[in-house]
Amino acid sequence: MAAVAVEKLETPKSVAVISFGKEPVNSMDLDFWKQLKAAFEGLEADPAVRGVVFQSTLKKNIFTAGLDIKELHARSTTEARLKEMWLTLTQTLSGIYGSRLATVAAINGACPAGGCVLAMCCDYRIITWEGSMGLNEVALGIPVPRMWCGLMALLCGAHPAQDMLLSASMPGSTDLRQLGLVDEIVEKPGDLMPSALTQLKKWLKFPSQGFVKTKANMRGTFCQRWRDQMEAEAEEVWKAVSDPASVASLDEVLKRLAGAAKPKAKL
Repeated sequence: MAAVAVEKLETPKSVAVISFGKEPVNSMDLDFWKQLKAAFEGLEADPAVRGVVFQSTLKKNIFTAGLDIKELHARSTTEARLKEMWLTLTQTLSGIYGSRLATVAAINGACPAGGCVLAMCCDYRIITWEGSMGLNEVALGIPVPRMWCGLMALLCGAHPAQDMLLSASMPGSTDLRQLGLVDEIVEKPGDLMPSALTQLKKWLKFPSQGFVKTKANMRGTFCQRWRDQMEAEAEEVWKAVSDPASVASLDEVLKRLAGAAKPKAKL
């Protein structure tokens, strides 16, 4: 089954939904990013589509657990693969951030790291009340990428972003709303899609050219800088994750994950 699925809605006809269904936690590996890039670029190229909702269809209340740790673990990957993934994800994220399309992230539950960046690239973010979101890379012993830091600072201000990034914090829904990292809180996952469509309809009632140009005026400079620096950032990320201290930290993370995945004996 594909990790990323696309559905064009009948009502409203100009809206599509991109669903993430890679059990158990929507880990974002190279193949995931390739699928997402192809899906989003296909919608971007369709003049009949004006809005997109991103959602998770997992059994658990998780939007996505972020980048697949093995893709960042120097013992488990190669420099060439890591850089290919980084260029792919940066092209995808910057494409979403600068898109002509109106975009909404419908976040159910936890949304760390790569999932958080994806959500921050959207125009509107809705989260369930028990949800949490943040860039927690520091807790894993790896630095938060430069442009990810910049994106968070744009949304909530440099000082709050610094506090969250350096402490690897994952604020809950109420704090996220106060910080401006999410725009709306809903009680349960079933409320996400209706709220997302309500917001999209508010935008789609206007002629598209005003929305598209204003969004480009707001985001174009950062978006272009992100694209211009993606190869340099890929190099920075490889240097960071191949550092012996980072490798050792991710060794421990993978050991913990492997232990958690083992079936427990039943008495």
